[in-house]
Amino acid sequence: MVNLLQLENTNALDFKNEILKGIKDCLADFATTLQSESDQLLTREETAKMLSVSLVTLWDWTRKDIIPAYRIGNKIRYKKSEVLKSLIQKNQFE
Repeated sequence: MVNLLQLENTNALDFKNEILKGIKDCLADFATTLQSESDQLLTREETAKMLSVSLVTLWDWTRKDIIPAYRIGNKIRYKKSEVLKSLIQKNQFE
């Protein structure tokens, strides 16, 4: 479906409102995408790569409860949202 906007039959205020509506719709879609991505489970390797640390460092941070981890069978997984939240908390100055 193609949306057409005829500029000759609209005033500046209506045109501005159409642009703002389009931007709001795009931002809402982007926010939904980010929220669904942040709930995904990451492997140890993916988490270490995202944080740019070694697997040993990631294991140490997990052991010290800096980053929460979940055991699923014999595998360790990390929630992306919780990893990012842990970083924000640790980077705040007291």
